Amino acid sequence: MPKLFLFFIVAFSSLLTTAQVAVRNEPRHHNVFENDYIRILDVFLAPHDTTQFHVHNTPSVFAIYTNTATGSQLKSGQPTKDLSKAGSFWYDSLSTPRIHRVWNEDSVWFHVMDIELTGGKSHNNPDVLKDPLLQLSFNEQQANGYYLQMKPGENIELPPSATGYLFLSFGDAGVAYKINGYTQHCMMKPGHYIWIDPGKKFSITNGNQTGNFLLLQLK
Repeated sequence: MPKLFLFFIVAFSSLLTTAQVAVRNEPRHHNVFENDYIRILDVFLAPHDTTQFHVHNTPSVFAIYTNTATGSQLKSGQPTKDLSKAGSFWYDSLSTPRIHRVWNEDSVWFHVMDIELTGGKSHNNPDVLKDPLLQLSFNEQQANGYYLQMKPGENIELPPSATGYLFLSFGDAGVAYKINGYTQHCMMKPGHYIWIDPGKKFSITNGNQTGNFLLLQLK
């Protein structure tokens, strides 16, 4: 009898999860980039707008780009309120799937990114990067996350990675970046990103105003 009861509990939980909208299919979560390692879901919520209930079940990094009063509710849970802070980011293993909805309680737009780490278990174990501009925020199985604040003219160089890097801006920034010797110039806005393919050298120089960035070192 206990085994049969456990079977029904597991089956019910599985049915509940599969019955929800996958986060990548929720209408306000826009799939703007995807490869073998990551899926970037760019989310914009207008004032007083609400997402559908959706399920997160992939390890993810969340990055916030606006200061916005928001609310959220777990399926069958009570609503909670939050004040999202631009420039904050965190890793969530989502080992237990999360089914929730999110809304914007503010008079300004809410902008957040859900960066799903879709590559599965780590393919390698790279050394933590030691550049003095890089502040290690998390060291997890799928990725290391670093915060950078770059003053005008400052530069970082990254060694080739077996699984690639993702470089994102939290604000306006004019940068010059070089991948395998080829230089490009870019005006970055909040949420703009640069993907660096595995095996390629990467360096970036900040322009004439202080920039705030997030670097993900994939594993």
